[in-house]
Amino acid sequence: MNPIGGEGRDTGPSLPFRTRRLTFTSVEADDSISDRMKTKRKMVLIVAVLVVILSLVTIFMISLRVAPEKTLLKIMADKVDLQIKDVRYTEIGDSGMKWEITADTARYLKKENLALFEKVTVRLVMKDGRTFVMNGDQGRLDTQSRDMEIDGNVGIVSGNGDRFATDHLRYRNATRRIETDRPVAMENGNVRISGVGMIFHLDDSKLTLLSQIRASHGQGK
Repeated sequence: MNPIGGEGRDTGPSLPFRTRRLTFTSVEADDSISDRMKTKRKMVLIVAVLVVILSLVTIFMISLRVAPEKTLLKIMADKVDLQIKDVRYTEIGDSGMKWEITADTARYLKKENLALFEKVTVRLVMKDGRTFVMNGDQGRLDTQSRDMEIDGNVGIVSGNGDRFATDHLRYRNATRRIETDRPVAMENGNVRISGVGMIFHLDDSKLTLLSQIRASHGQGK
């Protein structure tokens, strides 16, 4: 009987031991859930930070795209060397004349106060509404004086239909005149005039050909 009674006494203390094991397991489960919750909170925080950063970057890029065109040279003036593609620049001068410059590319050289353009078109709108459009392969703009030179396949078109063709011209902003010392041809309707050297005053549309002047008149079609 004693051995049997001894076995009965041995099984009695085993219940508290099992209870302690169950309690320990419950604590481990709570810790695991807590860790997962902390991990999820960290992931949510990281995602939120990334969303904020991407939003700020997007707003910054959009603000650059919609920046007023007239600030182009101001932006360029803050850099030593800067190249911009698909340029569009607008400015209204003290005389009331409006500049509109478009180009495939523009490069600014701060030390020389120069803006260099490729495939450039310059549209000048006078205070009285008259327009003159100049274009060429390359352009050089003095960012202080606003004097400009255009080279390569140069064309000028006035609002009344006058067309000029040469390979080089200079625009003098102080006197608002266009000039060249190269061969130049002018056409308007059936009239064609050519010469070497030209001065064209924008204020009064006065044209002077300097030498080797020839004129011809063709029949209309």
